Amino acid sequence: MTDNLQTFVSVCSGGLVTNVDPLTQSNALSGSAIRLINMEPSLEGGYRRISGYANSYETLPGTGKVLGLAVNGEINQGILGCRTPSSGSNYLHWYNHYYDVALGSGQGSGFTVGETLTGVVSSGDSTAVVATGTVISKTSDAIVVNFGRLPDNIFATGNVITGGTSSATGTVASTPTVKSWQAVTTAGSPTMTGVDIVRFERYNWSEEILLLTDGVNPAAKYNGTTYTQITHTNAPNNPKFSSAFSNHLWLAGDPDEPFNIYFSSPNVDTDFDPANGAGVINIGFTITQLKSFRNQLYVFGQNQIKRIVGDNYSNFSVENVTNDLGCVAPDTVVEFGGDIIFLGPDGVRPISGTSRIGDVELETVSREIQKTFENYTANEDVTKLKALVIRRKSQFRLFFEANTSLSLLAAIRKSSSAQSTFEYSQLVGIEATAVASGYVGQFEFVLHGDTAGKVYKQEEGNSFGGSDILSVYQTPFYFMQDPELRKVFYRVKTFLKSEGASTIAVGLEYNFGDAEISTPANIELTTAGAASFFDATSTIYDDTDIYDGNPTPIRSTNISGSGDSISVSYVTNSTSPSHTIQAVSILYGTGDRR
Repeated sequence: MTDNLQTFVSVCSGGLVTNVDPLTQSNALSGSAIRLINMEPSLEGGYRRISGYANSYETLPGTGKVLGLAVNGEINQGILGCRTPSSGSNYLHWYNHYYDVALGSGQGSGFTVGETLTGVVSSGDSTAVVATGTVISKTSDAIVVNFGRLPDNIFATGNVITGGTSSATGTVASTPTVKSWQAVTTAGSPTMTGVDIVRFERYNWSEEILLLTDGVNPAAKYNGTTYTQITHTNAPNNPKFSSAFSNHLWLAGDPDEPFNIYFSSPNVDTDFDPANGAGVINIGFTITQLKSFRNQLYVFGQNQIKRIVGDNYSNFSVENVTNDLGCVAPDTVVEFGGDIIFLGPDGVRPISGTSRIGDVELETVSREIQKTFENYTANEDVTKLKALVIRRKSQFRLFFEANTSLSLLAAIRKSSSAQSTFEYSQLVGIEATAVASGYVGQFEFVLHGDTAGKVYKQEEGNSFGGSDILSVYQTPFYFMQDPELRKVFYRVKTFLKSEGASTIAVGLEYNFGDAEISTPANIELTTAGAASFFDATSTIYDDTDIYDGNPTPIRSTNISGSGDSISVSYVTNSTSPSHTIQAVSILYGTGDRR
């Protein structure tokens, strides 16, 4: 017979932990997870199922996989991509958000280039959603409209549109079409055979520049109008890596000169003449990446890291950072959380810690999931990992190319002591041959491309390109202070925030996952939609979430079973809206000691 009914409470924090024993995890890290897939540490607390991605940017022209992506709000309309051309040499493209709007005969002539459209009225429907945009160009029967970099509410056939200053009107004759990817036709004649990845570097000395390197062709720069290969006699022929540092362009990674790093003359990125202040430095090891950070240029190798300081050829000097480790995945080097993060042989490392500590007892910021990295090393090609940063979420993501591989998500979250800590989760279902993130205006874009040439926008919708999103959160095995004492479990309360109606499968395991102990069938937990509001137009309550919030944030589930410990898992595999698990409480009674 049981007595002493008690409640165990765990607040969800700490992220995925795989490197500690079960007793320590339950006792000291009860809010962490032993499985956490497609869930992200939420800035509002708890673990949130990640948002989906959509094929917002269609398919890049060309053949094979997406080779590179860039987000730069200062060049063209902000989104650029590379893919091997099916014919010719136009591998670089930019995405044109402008829409071609066909109108009735002669109706385009009355509009004025540069004016903003005041609205639209559907034929026979005065309640149609207003859609505005700016007229970019016109013909007698059509206009080109810029809806901004996030086009929405695009006109439909039959809509009547009105010019803001001209007062001209026109009837939309057919569904407007986006102009989509536009080739950079000035891109010379690069040899794309053998190109596996195109890397981008951005800088601005007198104008905004994107610098492209691929390890097969000369470096090239693009300013939104002109594409120029850097073919100076003293420049490397086929660099893989680039960085702008101290108003010099630095190039490295030429397969024929793996130890050498080249720098241009000051403020002239195409001039590598030593007489003008350019030069070359033998770094002493095969270079795997460059990154400028806080008046220093970090030079990574597989097992070493050095940095270059100074501001011109006369005082550039090389300093040692560490001889014990390096960067094993070139495309994981990113600026994140006020530091440089990279993948070392034993996990994720910050450059500040590496520089500060030197060669003695270097620690990773991923020690909580050390076993996960050991699995990566054993089963995956970590050199193919690619990283991006989602700044508004204080989060970075590492992706493998295969959508079946468990990739990685990490977020910085404030601990109870106000210290910033890294919390991890795993990602599955995202095939990423190229990634990029950045701001265009006030909007942050998070992109990836796949092997079929499609370009996706992450943080978009509730599906993975139309497919279900699998999410898993499993708690540690809670033993309630005494792993030898049998407990009888009566109820699980889940504190959650839902963003819409969804169904979560709740599973239970006992006795630290002992295979000989039977587990009960999963329980379905149904979340409610977001809170409704009073619709003044139609005088009804509906599910449009103006007053955002979950009307019933606690779900109580009666359970049965006994054991010395219990673990609760929450699983979804659907296209339902996201949810956040914030805390778990368990009602139990103590039984006899066995």
